[in-house]
Amino acid sequence: MTETTEFKESPRYSVNPTAFVFALICAPLVVTLFSFWTIIGLFALPFGIIPYLVIGTPMLLWAVGRIKPGFKPYALLGLAGNVILAVIVGIMALADGNAGQANEAIVFFAGFGLIFAPLYGGAFGSLYALFHPNIRVLQT
Repeated sequence: MTETTEFKESPRYSVNPTAFVFALICAPLVVTLFSFWTIIGLFALPFGIIPYLVIGTPMLLWAVGRIKPGFKPYALLGLAGNVILAVIVGIMALADGNAGQANEAIVFFAGFGLIFAPLYGGAFGSLYALFHPNIRVLQT
C-alpha cells in the first residue's frame, strides 16, 4: 500500500508596504498614548522602541504575509519576540561571566517587555488590519 503525504499550506495574505510602515510607527505611539498615565508607559517608548524595531520589524514583516492581522495573534508574536530577546541578552551576559548582570538584564528586558511587547504587537496587528482593509488570500 502506497501512502502519499500532502502538505496543506497555510493561506498567504496580501501585503501592503504603506500600511505596514504606518502600523509599525503608530503602534508604539498608540500604546504610549493609552498608557502614559502609568509613568511606566512613558518610559516604555524610549527604552522599548529600539528592541521593537530591531526584533519586531523582521518578525512582523514575516507575519503579515502568513498570519491574518488581529490583536491576539500579533500580541503572541510580540510576546515570543520579547522572550527570544530576553534569552539572547541573558546568554550574552552569562557568556561575559557575570551572573548578576545576566539576572538584571533578563529582569529589565523581560520584566517591562512582558507588558509592552504584546501590547505593541497587538496594536500593530490591529492597526495593520485597519490601514489595509482589503486583505485577501493570495492563490498559491
